[in-house]
Amino acid sequence: MRPLRLSSLLLSALLQCLPMVRVVSVQAMTGTSPILAILRFLSGATAVAGSFHAVSGASITLTNPSGGKVRTTNGIASPFRIELTYTEGNSILKPAIYDAVNLPPGFTQPAKSGSIWRIGGTPTRSGVYRNVRVTGYEHSNKIGHSATVVLEITVVDGLPVISSPPVGFTADAGTAGSLSVTATGGTLTYQWIKDDLELLNQTASTLTFASLSVTDSGTYRVRVQNSGGVVLSDPVVVTVVAANPPPEFTVSPTSVSVHEGEAFTLTSAATANGPVTYAWFKDTQPLGTTSSDFSVLSAASGDGGSYTVSATGAGGTTTSQPAIVTIAAPLSLGIPQAAADGIHLPFNGIPGRTYGLETREDLLTGTWTGAGEVIAGANPEFTVTESASGPHWYRVSAR
Repeated sequence: MRPLRLSSLLLSALLQCLPMVRVVSVQAMTGTSPILAILRFLSGATAVAGSFHAVSGASITLTNPSGGKVRTTNGIASPFRIELTYTEGNSILKPAIYDAVNLPPGFTQPAKSGSIWRIGGTPTRSGVYRNVRVTGYEHSNKIGHSATVVLEITVVDGLPVISSPPVGFTADAGTAGSLSVTATGGTLTYQWIKDDLELLNQTASTLTFASLSVTDSGTYRVRVQNSGGVVLSDPVVVTVVAANPPPEFTVSPTSVSVHEGEAFTLTSAATANGPVTYAWFKDTQPLGTTSSDFSVLSAASGDGGSYTVSATGAGGTTTSQPAIVTIAAPLSLGIPQAAADGIHLPFNGIPGRTYGLETREDLLTGTWTGAGEVIAGANPEFTVTESASGPHWYRVSAR
């Protein structure tokens, strides 16, 4: 009798220390010998290792959810089906009831609809939940066989929603300004973009300009991102205006070539915030002229050179590009040359300029009439035919 008592005591102690195998204790005690009872007990203990609680030789098949993983979206109703079976020998056992622990916030316990068991609810917190344990029981009173599986439920945020998009603005240089966005959708990150280029370290919901400069002008967007995806705001325009910009030339003086004795005028015009004053320079030397135009009534050889004009306003001074004045010799006709087609009258025209030829019969009286017009080339000349009424006087003028 002593061996039997020792075996019974050993079995009792093991059952107290290993409650997970108590499901097989009744069967174990039905053995005809203490040795057989202990062997059956140890076999059952080996079968329970892991997440399955049943008698020796049983196995689990998880049909739903596929792969033991579920992906849902925060704030959206996300029921999913639960279905597992376990076999013992040739018997396939289907759970009569399910129970779940460690469900993400917002999910509810498994419930039956018709013949289908589902875990339902609307998740309220994003994250990855890797230790969701679902147990299926053979009987509704949770006795008999049971099997436990571990699920991984990933709750992602829905796409961000921009409730208050950025608003563009126009401001003076040197002032402060900002662009801001308000969005919802869980844990959000931001990236500001200017003219399609990401702005370094600008990853807050507000883009702040402590002191605006003209270079801050441009088109801005913000990218809002969470675990559910990315949205871009509509583009907005920021315009920064210099508080007192320097004058800007709308008309700049242009280069000119004239003959000695001719008049010439250099013209300019500039705009600014407020009045504009002008100052003319020849070869960097001030000329004392303070109007927008500079005129010479009769050019001399010394009037040739490089001319600039500066325009000054409240925002500063702007200087024009130089205009080159070229002074050619006084306009005159050369020695006439007889030819088969008439008389050629050469003159010292400036290439590119237009000249006119005039004539009359008497040097001192009468009216000068036009006798031709040419655009001067490298060797400019007029061609005239001899008049039948006698000699004529000719003169040339620049147009």
